Amino acid sequence: MNSQMVRIRGIDPLLFRDGRPFGAEIGSLSARTLTCPYPSTVTGFVRTFLGNRMTIDWNRREDILRVLAIAVYGPLLERNGETVFHAPADALVTGMPKQPSVFALRPSQDLPEHAGCDLPKHLVPLRVDTDEKPAKGYEYWDGASLMRWLESADGAGFTPPQPVSRMDVEQRTHVAIDDEKGTSAESLLYSVEYLSFERYRWGKNGSRERWALLARLESDEDLSLARGVGLLGGEKRLALLEPAEDSCWPACSETLRRALSQSRRVRMFLATPAIFEGGWKPGWLNGKMEGSPPCASGVKLRLVSAAVKRREAVSGWSYRQDRQQPKPLRLLAPAGSVYFFEVLEGDPAALAEAWLRPVSDDEHDRRDGYGLTLWGIW
Repeated sequence: MNSQMVRIRGIDPLLFRDGRPFGAEIGSLSARTLTCPYPSTVTGFVRTFLGNRMTIDWNRREDILRVLAIAVYGPLLERNGETVFHAPADALVTGMPKQPSVFALRPSQDLPEHAGCDLPKHLVPLRVDTDEKPAKGYEYWDGASLMRWLESADGAGFTPPQPVSRMDVEQRTHVAIDDEKGTSAESLLYSVEYLSFERYRWGKNGSRERWALLARLESDEDLSLARGVGLLGGEKRLALLEPAEDSCWPACSETLRRALSQSRRVRMFLATPAIFEGGWKPGWLNGKMEGSPPCASGVKLRLVSAAVKRREAVSGWSYRQDRQQPKPLRLLAPAGSVYFFEVLEGDPAALAEAWLRPVSDDEHDRRDGYGLTLWGIW
């Protein structure tokens, strides 16, 4: 099995539609972009690029299956050479910009007398010790801060991360063209949002930001072909695909490895959205909320609680010759969601070896990069 790290940079500003209606009707005249593409978007780009370089016949089923067997784990965001993650849902950053503080959401083990909740069977609510509103600017965390957060069981004394600005969004206004006259159509203005992968701040204190997408490829095919310019996202805009050094892929720290080996309570953090049969709930959990993740079958876990962000949806269009049709709409457990488990059987140290491996229910979704996870303690 060959393995290759790749980096994807937008040459043009890129568009990753968020699925909201876009047409000539009032209220749908703007095409909005996601702040990070879904795994299937990046996977389709990489597989198409490699398939063309391999000169396969897209009408032959055998060739298509060769391309579908290429595993693409990602994408992860990279800003100025540093990996960036969605903020963990079990962390509440509050306070003024100059004096922020972080509160840890943890399962409430002891409910007050005569108190209860309507959560699914065997689950307990999360406890928060403040009623302050979340501070703005913390939608993303740098990798080092997230590692420290996963190493902290209760979040005590945790130093808040530095705010990470999002990728710049360019909004461009266009006019529809009359096909018969070849001129602009009256009263048909529309706008499109694009993600800009480079940003310059001019002046005395100027700065430069460079963003990229990271992914890890695994296949029996020749992955050295993953180098060149291809078409990515809406409107088929240009993007550069190039090999990346192995060190750019985040690794589990030795401190966290030791903590996992000694703990019987672990957290599962979703680095990319996951697709589960139960929507937010992994299908590998039974009715008692017990089961083993696909990436660590020797460890049996019991779900205690979960901090899951608002659900997302993914669809698209299938370009396969034998099934050119809309893909079914599927709900996602968003990136940044956190699941709290108790270890029932097995060695939790094995979870460190499952670092950034997928936990989605279906094998095809796992090869597409859905459900990459990081593990921590609580």
